[in-house]
Amino acid sequence: MSTINVNAIDKESGSELVLGGSGTTVKPHASATVSGFGKVLQFQVTQAHSPSISVDNNTTYTSAGSSWLVSITPNATNSKILISYGSARAGNGGSSYEGRIKIYRQIGGGGYGEIESGLWQTTIKGTVHRPFAAQYVDSTHNTTSQIDYQLYVATSNNVVCSFADSSPCLRWISAMEIGA
Repeated sequence: MSTINVNAIDKESGSELVLGGSGTTVKPHASATVSGFGKVLQFQVTQAHSPSISVDNNTTYTSAGSSWLVSITPNATNSKILISYGSARAGNGGSSYEGRIKIYRQIGGGGYGEIESGLWQTTIKGTVHRPFAAQYVDSTHNTTSQIDYQLYVATSNNVVCSFADSSPCLRWISAMEIGA
């Protein structure tokens, strides 16, 4: 086995180190400090093929139900939680409707609140039935207590909209803890 030492790679100049082949191992030198790399500490997912979620003439955000709810208990207060959610099909209603989704968070059973007040993370508009997916990184949880992430839905203007509007239709929400 041969050892190749690389002291520095300048990513600004486009330098690239490509390794391959069976038995290739990459590790830092004993005196090196490696930073900026996270690793997945855990992954939780809720997925369902449940009936549609309809919001009728409601501009107030309401829970999208248990099929868009995921719980995770972080190992560290400074880890990041990557939330991913979506549906294989969305959109049903008039051409002027706008369905909105927000992520709400509950820490240690203390009650749900918006992660980012006033910001909706996903908008679905029009009558086209299409899949959608979105992600959000929660770096503000600062806890090792259980966190429940729940999607809440609303409409923009006195209309009806549906999410995952065909049954069976896959929808999911996942939470991935990434170490700092």
